[in-house]
Amino acid sequence: MHPSALSERLDAGLREFAWDEWGQMGILAVPHRRSPWAQDPEALVVFTLDLGRDDPRLFDQLLDWLLTNDVHLSVRRLRAMCRDAEDERLLDGTLAWLGRHRPRARLVSRSGGEDRRLPHESLFRGLTTPIQTPDPSFAAAGLLRPTTEPGGGAASPDMRLPVNLAFRLRSLLGVGARAEVIRFLLTVAARPVNVQAVARAAGFAKRNVHEALSSLHAAGVVSQWASGNEQRYDIDRAVWATLLDIEQHDLPQERAWPQLLAGVRAVRRWLHQPDLDGLSTYRLASRTRDLLDAVQADLAYSGIPVGASAGLAAWDDLEGLVARVLLELAAGDPWPAG
Repeated sequence: MHPSALSERLDAGLREFAWDEWGQMGILAVPHRRSPWAQDPEALVVFTLDLGRDDPRLFDQLLDWLLTNDVHLSVRRLRAMCRDAEDERLLDGTLAWLGRHRPRARLVSRSGGEDRRLPHESLFRGLTTPIQTPDPSFAAAGLLRPTTEPGGGAASPDMRLPVNLAFRLRSLLGVGARAEVIRFLLTVAARPVNVQAVARAAGFAKRNVHEALSSLHAAGVVSQWASGNEQRYDIDRAVWATLLDIEQHDLPQERAWPQLLAGVRAVRRWLHQPDLDGLSTYRLASRTRDLLDAVQADLAYSGIPVGASAGLAAWDDLEGLVARVLLELAAGDPWPAG
């Protein structure tokens, strides 16, 4: 399969995944499936900002959702989900836009919307129409798009859906480390866990996570004991399932979303390079091997193996990786009719 064809296949699957997730979280869209997992809102926002560069409707629907639901989100976690300057400037433009349309919004840009004299490029790829009136919020981040106003239509998340467990726990415990700790302990399959594992999912510094675990243990809702030289933690799922009015076997599954979506984002951006189709077979294989080495840690941590073949077989590894990612993201039951 040519790189451009593989890129199109990946993009199509990722757009379907994103629309289904956000359709369950409040965006004006009808999902096709019911997700079995608890989503990580901030990881999905940063991922969707990049994906939305090729789907302006999704991008603008996300802006409307953020304007409606900023109370449910942590700007600290949004920053933690950014992996590079590209993620950061997309987020900066978005937060500046939110601040301009709702001055009291909790999600504010650290740049303050000031023009940082960055080189400009189009926010939406493939846009050829000249932009007469650029949106100042995104222009300050070096991204050009027409001025846009809120469209309305976004709703608050349905707290009863598995995908929205994070929002339910934040409503109960506040937007902070405690809610993320409980979400991870309730959904992770392999338990007990150490502080490092919780911190990687929580999106907060290890110190903040340790403080949250200690306070929850002191309150009697998290178990703690020593295992060698480290502390390990667990939770009584039956008690929490009763509190949340969920059957224990219906608790959502855990996914390592920060790592999975970051790795997939890197693969997607790499496949968008315009010169790949023109490379020789050997040169393409060499660059593919470099990509796979770069994303191996994130994707393996999220449960998706990355092939380690040398030479020309590296491209086969990438095709297999894309297939596994799309299969993983398509999990769930069909959305109920009516």
